[in-house]
Amino acid sequence: MKKRNVQFHVCRHFFSRFDEKLFFDAMPYSFILILLIAALGSGCKSRPPESAALLEPSNFLTHQGEEALRQNEFDHALMLADSAQKLAPQNAHAHFLRGRIYSEVGQWQNAEETYRRALALQPGYRGAWNNLGNNAYRQQKYNQAIAFYQKELAANPAAIPYRGMGRAYVELGRVDSAQYAFARAISADSLYAPAHFSLGFLFEDEGEYEKALHHARAAWRLDSENLEYRYLVGELLVKAQRHEEALGILQEVVAKWPWHHGAQYNIGQALIRLGRAEEAKKYLVEAERVRAWDAKLEHLENTVRSLPNDPFAHAALASMLRRTGRYNDALHAYKVAEHLAPHNMEIQNNIANLYLVKGDTTKAINQYRFILQQDPTLVEVWLNLGVVHALGGQVREAEHAWRTVLKQAPHHPAARAYLAKLASTKP
Repeated sequence: MKKRNVQFHVCRHFFSRFDEKLFFDAMPYSFILILLIAALGSGCKSRPPESAALLEPSNFLTHQGEEALRQNEFDHALMLADSAQKLAPQNAHAHFLRGRIYSEVGQWQNAEETYRRALALQPGYRGAWNNLGNNAYRQQKYNQAIAFYQKELAANPAAIPYRGMGRAYVELGRVDSAQYAFARAISADSLYAPAHFSLGFLFEDEGEYEKALHHARAAWRLDSENLEYRYLVGELLVKAQRHEEALGILQEVVAKWPWHHGAQYNIGQALIRLGRAEEAKKYLVEAERVRAWDAKLEHLENTVRSLPNDPFAHAALASMLRRTGRYNDALHAYKVAEHLAPHNMEIQNNIANLYLVKGDTTKAINQYRFILQQDPTLVEVWLNLGVVHALGGQVREAEHAWRTVLKQAPHHPAARAYLAKLASTKP
């Protein structure tokens, strides 16, 4: 394998200096270190419910595949779906799972073929036409998406496909049809928060702010942890000239989503209206900076849409998402890149570093070890593995990793410094 000159350092001189940077560019090391220290010891795997053990073997494998998919482990999920299909070739669930996996990694043709197999085995399979609609929507094929949602509704009337149809009508500029679809979704399930959110968003675009606020509050009340719902309420309060009420809501959004352009901008606008222009400046400056990031993200998302099978397009999107602090979205994009290029060690290393930033040291260590199984000559990965072990108090493992570095690069300055510091702290 041809090696790239890639810097893999997680940190340098972590024993005495906190001002260096992670491998990820433009990310302050002090910020990363705080995250790491706060998160040490975290990292666990979700366990399937005990009832899963009672499932028929192929369905049990499908259940395990769903768990793997939730963890963005696309290759493992596909393997489990394949195994389930071999055990029970006529089991539509395995085909449906494969469709979901292909959808997640943007392989639209494969997804459509497998969803249609599920439908052939079990006509009207719940969710299959809906997911085909979602895939068409993501490809900006809105008329096709509507046709798929209509087929789902014919087989399984429910709120979700009505909402999907409404979103497609919005993109086509068919406001009345969109409003009708969202209303039908709410009629089918008054507790379905996304339908209230979409209808609120539609009313906002039409300038009907009180109606919009009613549905935005309903969505937020039904799902109080959703920051998009919270933001829409705050934005509508600004438009309704209720600035003081809006401030607290929008500041809560910014505290958790500092990359949210609308929240930054609307806080600035609310502060100006309240006569706090000087305080507003920092939010408006940040809003402009975030807007520039959003433009770059949109460009990268369009590239991914045009080149869904290009791992480096997904990796570039992941890098930008990570730089804006959207770690979960970044991990998903890196995992898609990994699925498309499983032997690319740079992508693998970025995943390991991101696990570390997210505070999942167990997965970070496992990922570094996986990389070293593929190529044990990557000295900087050995160095990083030692750093993670040291941060976790695993001194012996850290020492082993750094001595391995010196076997391959006898004069490696960071490894020598770390080992010297270890020696000086021993009793």
